[in-house]
Amino acid sequence: MRQTREQSGVQDSYASFIDRRAVLKAGAVLGLGISSVTTAQSPEVVVNTATGRLRGRTEGGVRVFKGIPYGASTADANRFRPPQPVQPWTGVRDAVEFGASAPQGPVARDLLYWYGQTLPINEDCLTLNVFTPRASTASRKPVMVWMHGGAWAVFASTPPAFHGGNLAKLGDVVVVTVNHRLNLFGHLKIDDGDERFADSGNAGVLDMVAALRWVRENVASFGGDPRNVTIFGQSGGAAKVSALMATEAARGLFHKVVAQSCSGSLRHADEEEATAVARALAAKLEVPRLTGEALQAIPMERLVQAFLAAPLGYRPILDGRTFTRHPFDVDAPPISLDIPLMVGNAASETRLTMASNLGNFSLDADEVKRRLARFLRVDAPEADRIMDAYRTADPKALPSDVLGAVTTDFMYIRNTLHEARLQSAAGRAPVYAYVFNWRTPVLNGVLHSPHTVECPFLFGNPKHAVDLIGATNPDFAHLTRMMIATWSAFAHTGNPNNPTVPRWQRYDPKERHTMVLDVRSRVEQDPGGQARAALNGLPFFEYSMPQNYARPSTS
Repeated sequence: MRQTREQSGVQDSYASFIDRRAVLKAGAVLGLGISSVTTAQSPEVVVNTATGRLRGRTEGGVRVFKGIPYGASTADANRFRPPQPVQPWTGVRDAVEFGASAPQGPVARDLLYWYGQTLPINEDCLTLNVFTPRASTASRKPVMVWMHGGAWAVFASTPPAFHGGNLAKLGDVVVVTVNHRLNLFGHLKIDDGDERFADSGNAGVLDMVAALRWVRENVASFGGDPRNVTIFGQSGGAAKVSALMATEAARGLFHKVVAQSCSGSLRHADEEEATAVARALAAKLEVPRLTGEALQAIPMERLVQAFLAAPLGYRPILDGRTFTRHPFDVDAPPISLDIPLMVGNAASETRLTMASNLGNFSLDADEVKRRLARFLRVDAPEADRIMDAYRTADPKALPSDVLGAVTTDFMYIRNTLHEARLQSAAGRAPVYAYVFNWRTPVLNGVLHSPHTVECPFLFGNPKHAVDLIGATNPDFAHLTRMMIATWSAFAHTGNPNNPTVPRWQRYDPKERHTMVLDVRSRVEQDPGGQARAALNGLPFFEYSMPQNYARPSTS
């Protein structure tokens, strides 16, 4: 198969990177070929930052710095305000423990617990973590900044599965993982005329901008190149990096983007929605009107309980300040048209939520039609037409398979490909599309390739996600090597081609080449597109949609 000079050059230069690490396949590895980075007591290492010196540790050959503050506490007078600067310190500050998770409720012990488990919550939550092969200003490695999932409402960057050591070591990159404000603490519109709270609806986004500014100012001390920063995230994290592409304040702070499982990443809340959410919260708190000062006086725990009692779809807001336009609506963000973009999905995203009741995998056709009509807000004949299109494309599909395929396409893949089309249409930066197609064996294989399934392999930590992907099996070493090689190749060069995958063409709206990532990866043109065309004309999924959109598994 012929390659362009650009593609061939990337593969040749990257081959030595892969080959040097090939020995890791066989032995001391996460149980499968990658050395553990979770050793307890390890040699210390000290670096200088703009606000003071930091002491980290060496873990498994990687320098790790945890809980680094990039903003002051968001409690008290700083609540609902833009992030405030960190006060410099004297001496050497320990950076050996992760920082607190942003205020939120407890995480359910389900199939997503490995992904979403949190540390104790606290409003002093503006911290980040750095994982680097070499903490030296002489080094200039690409930087990969991870924005965690959980919509705009929950989770953190600190679960063991997202320890960045293996990705940093095997990808030869500096990994940064970020905590920031969520839910009502990060995205509540306060319209009380007080300028101090004018940015309350997008405080969580401004936190991420502050983290990226910290990276620009300090990452060179950790061996990173501030001129080569990739932001990447999955699910809600994909919405976050997509939002940053339309954030003027973030212009120039990153140079490449990877958006994994883009759900609700195209549009923000308008003023009407934001006002309705604020009014509902005021009713829950039993106050006539929300004001910034009054909200600052309410204990954090009471606000968390109000959020849990009415999770109202908090998300970024078109406020005329941070955002004057939607990220991806009729076109791609003009300020990011030169940014290389890689986007993709797990092949069977919503089978993860379907697993909340295993009966969802044995539904009859009438029940699936009823659920699809409700989920898509269409009448019965239209639901029939859509079901017929999916069964024509896959005659062996069971009714429950159709439910999973339609909801996956509607909630995730259509949004992802819309983003890819708009960025590609501008023609100023390369766009690459993928589908992660490896099937997990847990629950007798009913999950297929569910939401989040690629993440344990991307971070090189499959042993921390056994509930989702099972115990070690022969696929794990290759999948881990492939995912790290592919994502880090993109971070190094803006091109994901590397020796672990076949030749990967850019995505364009006509040919729609898509890499199907699996034990044996392959390129297809618009996989699943024949059936997905039946959804043309329906609105794109948004986080603000009613709960039944987000939970197709319910009756």
